[in-house]
Amino acid sequence: MAAGDWQLFGAAIERIAKGEIDFDAHTFRALLTSAGYTPDLAAHDDLADVTNELAGGDYARVALAGLSVTRSGTSVKIDCNDISFGTNVTLSAKWCLVFDDSHAGDALVAALDLNTASGVAVLASTNGLFQITIDAAGWIEMAPPA
Repeated sequence: MAAGDWQLFGAAIERIAKGEIDFDAHTFRALLTSAGYTPDLAAHDDLADVTNELAGGDYARVALAGLSVTRSGTSVKIDCNDISFGTNVTLSAKWCLVFDDSHAGDALVAALDLNTASGVAVLASTNGLFQITIDAAGWIEMAPPA
């Protein structure tokens, strides 16, 4: 599943530009939140700014696997494998967030609204697969304005 587009946090863009976030060397993790949290891309910088992360039961944060950075012309693509929270899980989530677990402040990188079609409704899994499919074009693409 993937409903919306990944959105970069403002602080992440700055940290990428300053070389503080390293997609080749750092560990990145994904987490899920309920609809009680709304990402503020301009003001939320670090994991400490996140509220309403799921807890207990089948839920656990997961490490991103298969990270790669490639360039084609003036476009840079950051890619990773699909993000799986398990094959037999029961949970409901509204947001998926990715953070840099190697950064001193656990820097927030990107947010994905898991259900843009129905407002604040959540996506749920009952004893099933909860996986976020990464677009074939990549997880994040950075390019100069057209």
